Amino acid sequence: MTRGTAGERRTLGLWTAGWLLLFLVAGLLWVGDLSLEWPVLLVPVAWALVALRPRQER
Repeated sequence: MTRGTAGERRTLGLWTAGWLLLFLVAGLLWVGDLSLEWPVLLVPVAWALVALRPRQER
């Protein structure tokens, strides 16, 4: 499996962070208490920030 370009890796990271956020919000609204468990939503935000960081092409 190839590593892909920096742009492809960035897109995949953002796509993954977006879906993770969607599923976490849906799960919190379904079985959780959003006012109590909102810090879990920082995980996909951190994931997106890591995906957006500048990278060097090798």
